[in-house]
Amino acid sequence: MRAVGLDTSIVLRLLVGEPEEQANAAQAYLNDCCLDGIQVFISDIVVGETYHALIHHYEATKEEAINALLKLLSSPMISTSGHAVSILNEYRGTGADLMDRLIRINFLEVAHEVITFDKDFSKLPNVTRLS
Repeated sequence: MRAVGLDTSIVLRLLVGEPEEQANAAQAYLNDCCLDGIQVFISDIVVGETYHALIHHYEATKEEAINALLKLLSSPMISTSGHAVSILNEYRGTGADLMDRLIRINFLEVAHEVITFDKDFSKLPNVTRLS
């Protein structure tokens, strides 16, 4: 089966609908992929970038950004290539931020611990603050 990965710019157009021409093209592409049996992936990195763009450039609240991403990622037309859905489902917008949580889960696939200077991040399991 053929598969494609969507970049942050495409995901943002799908979520915010602007600019309209690009949003329409992104949605049409997604629909064509579905019709043609092409699997569409969104990576954890793209989820993190999209989250930050929604908050910092589109002035969404953390809750709005989380809900928008969860809605998109729950679409049968979209697959994730990582842990974004589980992290988004447990993230409440406080403490260690979304990217820290994605970084942690990624590292724990290959390491037993993550080292940081970040106080909030170090409160997560298997994350140690260097002092």
